[in-house]
Amino acid sequence: MIRSFAVWGAVLFLMSCTSTSLGLCDADSDCLSGLSCQEGVCVGCGGDSECKAWEACTTNRRCELRAGMCENSSQCESWETCGADSTCVVAAGMCASAADCKAHESCDVATKKCILQAGRCNTTADCPDETLWPESCGSDNQCHPDEASGNDVLLWGTLGQGGCDFGAISSVMTPSRALVGIGCDVRVSGRGAVLSPSGRIHYIDSGQLPARVKVFTPDRFKLVQGKLEYPFDGHNNDPELPAPGCNADQNVSSILMQAGTGAILYTCGSYGVGSTYYNVKGDIVTDRLGLLAWNADNYFLTRNSFSQMFVRAPDETILLVQGLPPSWTLIDARAHPTGFRAALSIPLSNDISQEQLWHISNDGEARLEATYGDVPETVIGHWMGALDTAGVLYTEATLKGNPGLYDDAIVRRTPDDSPGQIVYSEATAPSVVNFGADYKQLFNFMHGSHLFAGP
Repeated sequence: MIRSFAVWGAVLFLMSCTSTSLGLCDADSDCLSGLSCQEGVCVGCGGDSECKAWEACTTNRRCELRAGMCENSSQCESWETCGADSTCVVAAGMCASAADCKAHESCDVATKKCILQAGRCNTTADCPDETLWPESCGSDNQCHPDEASGNDVLLWGTLGQGGCDFGAISSVMTPSRALVGIGCDVRVSGRGAVLSPSGRIHYIDSGQLPARVKVFTPDRFKLVQGKLEYPFDGHNNDPELPAPGCNADQNVSSILMQAGTGAILYTCGSYGVGSTYYNVKGDIVTDRLGLLAWNADNYFLTRNSFSQMFVRAPDETILLVQGLPPSWTLIDARAHPTGFRAALSIPLSNDISQEQLWHISNDGEARLEATYGDVPETVIGHWMGALDTAGVLYTEATLKGNPGLYDDAIVRRTPDDSPGQIVYSEATAPSVVNFGADYKQLFNFMHGSHLFAGP
């Protein structure tokens, strides 16, 4: 017994004189951190070469991670992963700075996640629903409105049939995509609203005195006690444009916008032929003619009666438009890259008229572009309407044999003499919409309102 104690003592003495730590093992995992299993014994390292590539041998002969190195992702920051070269790298979708994100993304410093910049997208699902037209994500990672055939004709309607308190704006093609937050007394007809080249809606707010031009800011429905409510005070956040040309108690009575720039002219008090037009600085632009359209080259299409049109050049030269029929009724006029377009109703006999599209050049030459086909027999067409950028005429109409509240319709008429097509009808509205559907299913009712479009 005394001899065996002596042998074990000798072994322990010899072990204590070496650099090898004592411990039995079958694998590295049986050893303390930093030791490795060699021939069944846990041993320390004698240099970096005895450690893994991502480790270094410390002064206490333990293999430990090199700075910035890793064996697995748990040894990295929460927003990093252990890469193939055993270094902590930024994980997919995460970031340390904007340089780790795509060009259309930013790095959220709090979450270390790449987030989309305002107005940018990766897929169509990233595009907003609260827009006049459906939007899709383009190859430039921006949301683009899917406007059909240049259509920019809008309906200023209502979500509450029989009242003006629930105002809504939509494309005539998509009445279920409505923007809300509009005051009750708004002037739309007679040059009272216009869609700017940048997509902003300018309108005359007649609900305040004196009436002024405002820029529409869409609002969200309000959540009150678990139900959505219309934002009746939404118009209060619409910016007001200055009107220094009007007296303090004078109303703005009409507006005209320039194509391309979106510049605004306005009249004060009564509106008609010979009204004085001011710019936002208060300068008088003209006080002799009724302005119909203003193109990007600074030409105006004007008139001084129901049977004569003129073009006013940038140098204020007035040119009589030549080539128009002797008698016509103006439906709508718009700016065009080479002048103007006008939709006219031409009397053919005492009770028959034809709607035509005319082009008017900057030098005052009128040319017939096309005629419009008839409206469907199921509706009664009215003379009111609006042109889109492609020269398509949208005619306001009433459904035959459908008396009551739900009888308004809109007919789309292409400039090729083909029959018009009904693209909007109140009769197609779902049975439960708007307030009845907790505003989760919308339909913009025309209800005697009017159409408007861009310059």
